[in-house]
Amino acid sequence: MTISVLIVDDHPHMVALIERWLVRAGYHVTGVTTVQEAIEELTTHAPAWVITDLMLPTGDGMDILSYARTHDPQAKVIIMTAFGSEAMRQRAFARGAHAFLSKPFSHEELLAILTQEPPSEPTQS
Repeated sequence: MTISVLIVDDHPHMVALIERWLVRAGYHVTGVTTVQEAIEELTTHAPAWVITDLMLPTGDGMDILSYARTHDPQAKVIIMTAFGSEAMRQRAFARGAHAFLSKPFSHEELLAILTQEPPSEPTQS
C-alpha cells in the first residue's frame, strides 16, 4: 500500500522539489499551492501525511493543521517554515503537529520524519 502525502506551499518549485523526493521514495504525492486547494484535497481524500508551509498568502499552515486534525485525527501534519520561532514551534505542537521543519531542510531530514528514523550523520571524506 502506497502512503499518501499532501504538500502545501505557495511556491510551486518547493512543491515540485518535495514531490520529487517523496515520489522517488515511493510515496503517492499531491501538491497544492493554496489553503483552499488543501482544504478541498483534505475533504475528498485522507492523506496519511500533510506537509504544509506555515506562511501562505490565503491563510497559514495552522489553518491547514487545524482542519486536518479535525477532519482526520489520524493524519500526521508537518509544519515547515523559513520564519520559525520557538514560540511558533510550540504553538504548532500544541495544536497537534507531528513535526516542525525549518527551511532549508534536506530530503534525509524529511524522510527521517516520515519513516520515524533518526537522521543519519553526514559522512566525512
